[in-house]
Amino acid sequence: SYQTYETALRTAQSAGVNMLRVGGTMVYEDDAFYDLCDELGILIWQDFMFANMDYPTTNEDFLANCRQECEQLLARLQTHACLAVLCGNSEIQQQVAMLGLPQEAWKSTFFDHTLPTICQQYVDVPYWVSSPAGGALPFQANVGTSHYQGVGAFLRPLEDARCSDVRFAAECLSFAHIPEDQTIDLFIKPHELAVHHPKWKARVPRDAGAAWDFDDVRDYYLKLLFDVEPLKLRYSDMERYLALSRVTSGEVMAYVFAEWRRRNSVCNGGLTWFYRDLWPGAGWSMLDSTSYPKAAYYYFRRVSLPQACFFSDEGLNGLWLHVINDRETILSAEIQLSLYRAAGTCMASVSKTIALPPHDAVELHADALFEQFLDLTYAYRFGPAGYDVAVATMRNHQSSQPISEAFYFPQGLPSARETDLGLSAHAIAQADGTYMLTLQTEKFVQSVAIHVANYVPEDNYFHLQPHSEKVVTLFPVDKQRMITFRGVVAPLNAYNEITIQV
Repeated sequence: SYQTYETALRTAQSAGVNMLRVGGTMVYEDDAFYDLCDELGILIWQDFMFANMDYPTTNEDFLANCRQECEQLLARLQTHACLAVLCGNSEIQQQVAMLGLPQEAWKSTFFDHTLPTICQQYVDVPYWVSSPAGGALPFQANVGTSHYQGVGAFLRPLEDARCSDVRFAAECLSFAHIPEDQTIDLFIKPHELAVHHPKWKARVPRDAGAAWDFDDVRDYYLKLLFDVEPLKLRYSDMERYLALSRVTSGEVMAYVFAEWRRRNSVCNGGLTWFYRDLWPGAGWSMLDSTSYPKAAYYYFRRVSLPQACFFSDEGLNGLWLHVINDRETILSAEIQLSLYRAAGTCMASVSKTIALPPHDAVELHADALFEQFLDLTYAYRFGPAGYDVAVATMRNHQSSQPISEAFYFPQGLPSARETDLGLSAHAIAQADGTYMLTLQTEKFVQSVAIHVANYVPEDNYFHLQPHSEKVVTLFPVDKQRMITFRGVVAPLNAYNEITIQV
């Protein structure tokens, strides 16, 4: 429906998404989809619906049918400003090459010559023969387009996102993203122990013929990031397993997109696979089947906004802070960099004012901002680490309003929990039906999850630096229904949830 499209696409726009791909394994979208993308400024990479098959391209009846299908689509889309790329098919070149067939077999008269000629008759947009394509092998990450799953299905370390020299990922970062409990309850009852139920595995994506699924992929990175055993955690504390798993895929996505957005990165963009699930479950998408955001969406949103900052650990070369300004105006901001113990003690703090031109980026050597050597990446290890978490806060220089915030952990993501973080949560109703939620904390708060039935947080699964306050707007899912506001916030580093006071 139009409303379903609008909800999903406006949620994408609010996360800084500027392109979506209609993949060749799917179906052509309704007119409402393209109308809304025109309105919202979201570009479309449009595949023709050919994928992963050896089509009978020497059969004239079949080719006539294909021509008619493609011409009908082009006639329908030729007036849409959102149409940015036309792609002949999905993974046909890749599949032929991976089967070990010679390079001549990758070619197709229909996709290489006939279809681009038809496209030129209707639209003036680039045509790309297949996705992926380019390079000595059509699936090379550093030439043309790739379906990058190095970090993801192929279980490569996070550093592979840089060393693979990805140029443009038309697909990437496929994980079984776990939805919120309210969505799990739509197909598995709470007492049925979700991750152990056959219905759970029936809805976890997997590649045909593979002996693993994308739960296994996420579990690999859960162990890598948090140094816990997923199997033991899954059967001993399922709720903790779900909480860590939701955060895991989000942390990985944020890491990769931050890497690709660096000023010196060779990457020109990436399209995650998928955006919205087709049914309730731990699907590939950042939105569940009801269009409610999963944890991964919020991690992606924070690192993909037009103005953002994030860290990179460059080992013996120190800690670097990257600032991005993709807006058409100068970014005038003050950046404060603070080093904390988790309990709240500030070990050091420094600030810097920047004026970043439109559509530009800068890399700041964080170590150089301080007057003395602090081993910010804990690379030299002269004694215990001098701090637990570094926080960079970027604020508008004139209004002091926060723009972006970044966190760095010199010893890796923490997995410990505390009894009391000094965290409080208060919500105030607004005239437009939203609620303003104010969080205040004394200690560091990790990946705090806001759980309020029938309300969608503007931001979620974020960290809070010690002695800080954050205000989050919560939007009603259905503005026509009067719903009692009731909920909790659940930090990843706390044993107990905090009830939201209204």
